[in-house]
Amino acid sequence: MATKQDVAVAKANELINTLGLLKQIRSAMNDFLTQYNGEAYNTTWAALATAPQNTNGTLGTPDGSPVPANPIDTRVAGQALSKAVSSNQLVQGVVLLQNLQKFLTNVLPTQGNYNQSLDDLAS
Repeated sequence: MATKQDVAVAKANELINTLGLLKQIRSAMNDFLTQYNGEAYNTTWAALATAPQNTNGTLGTPDGSPVPANPIDTRVAGQALSKAVSSNQLVQGVVLLQNLQKFLTNVLPTQGNYNQSLDDLAS
């Protein structure tokens, strides 16, 4: 049977490993935000074709012009998204990263529904 000290040491190792993952995420996040800021992807995302999402998860008839709240329609594009998301959702994901970056650099992040952004894009 493991002692309380054995469990505490195991949890210390778990903490070290988790922080190692966070350090990798920080690096990837910083790289992404540097590119995002340089290329203004939000403008390109907002200009992509969109379509409403049907109740069964498929995309409906393409919108006549982009609707930022509707999923991006990549059916005619050369590269598909891994899931149906809108440009609004993508921008909120960027805001999440920007605020996490602020937090990690001792700048007070703005308040937002970041759990929802994470769930929208990563689930």
